[in-house]
Amino acid sequence: MTGSLTFLSLDDASEVFAVAMTDGALLPVYEIAGTKGAPALLFGHANGMAAGSYGPWLKRLAARTHVFAFDARGHGGSTWPEGRLEEVFSVDRMADDLAAVTRAVAARVGGAPLAYAGHSLGGASALWLAMRGEAPRWSAAMIFEPPIFPPPTSPLYAAATEKQIRLVEGTQKRRTHWPSPDALAERLKGRGMFARFDPAMLAAHCRATLKPAAEGGYRLCCPPPVEGFIFKSHWQAGSWARLGDVSIAVDLIGGDADVPDNDWVSAALPEMARQIAGAHLTQVKGAGHLLISEQPEFCAHLVWQHMAAL
Repeated sequence: MTGSLTFLSLDDASEVFAVAMTDGALLPVYEIAGTKGAPALLFGHANGMAAGSYGPWLKRLAARTHVFAFDARGHGGSTWPEGRLEEVFSVDRMADDLAAVTRAVAARVGGAPLAYAGHSLGGASALWLAMRGEAPRWSAAMIFEPPIFPPPTSPLYAAATEKQIRLVEGTQKRRTHWPSPDALAERLKGRGMFARFDPAMLAAHCRATLKPAAEGGYRLCCPPPVEGFIFKSHWQAGSWARLGDVSIAVDLIGGDADVPDNDWVSAALPEMARQIAGAHLTQVKGAGHLLISEQPEFCAHLVWQHMAAL
């Protein structure tokens, strides 16, 4: 392991290395070696989660794929510089990080095909990178539930705005200290969207997002002000107006807009797909915004299906 990483959200990867950014941020990258000669896949996680939140799913993917995943700045085992949130966690910073991690992984796999899959924040960062015309040459891009906020002309705008306000405010009330990951899992189990989580995925998420605290117990890896700012920055980024600038072929994968407690993202995806040239949309029946953690086996099947041509 390189760099000064002190916590790993995915503690049983085949190998871990760090990507250093120009502002001093350090991002852990986890390699899960798959079938020899198989195409490679880089995965980017959702806001408030970490690479290890998807550990069982990533290992499932490795049965047919050479898997890499990373902790975004502000999450998991990453470190980041002090400074204004607007500078350290901007939409552009997150996209720059994804580009740097992609280059590092591409160098490791040589000439093998490299696909990308991103969930929520990980998907929005990929689309923002593509909107800038700087997207890496991924062989495929699978974007799960990207939170690209609808415009004022959309019938979803009012409800989405209300939900985002509640989301940002609720983030600031997160309990930051827990006696153990099991205590967090017990708290989340059966509540809201977590009620649909696969049990192994819920346990992995709680282990990946809590790190040992100096005073004892465990503390959230992603501080509430950071998580809240990232939600707010993507909400106010104006990404929707730039969807026509997306420079890569995209497979959009979303949840079911009819799930009672689901977010606005699933409902916005059909129109989003129409705004991106060549985009293909799949929506998973009965799944919410955290669909990978809810239906890991089916989502793995979708990834393998999209990568089959590689």
